[in-house]
Amino acid sequence: MKAQHKSRKYLRKRGVADRYSVDPRSVDRMSRDGRIPPPKYLPGSVVPMWLESELDENDRKATVERARGP
Repeated sequence: MKAQHKSRKYLRKRGVADRYSVDPRSVDRMSRDGRIPPPKYLPGSVVPMWLESELDENDRKATVERARGP
């Protein structure tokens, strides 16, 4: 049986900002206050990157929490 290889798609800050319809500066605040996961830094890079699958999972969890209510 072959193992499935799932490709990883990373988004830069502008891509994350577009995804959530916010200014790129807001992405840093969202990460600091826990609304989105912290960025990853690929080896040899100083550019923050977010793994799309982690953002998807975070969005799913946030949706469930909102549905539960206060």
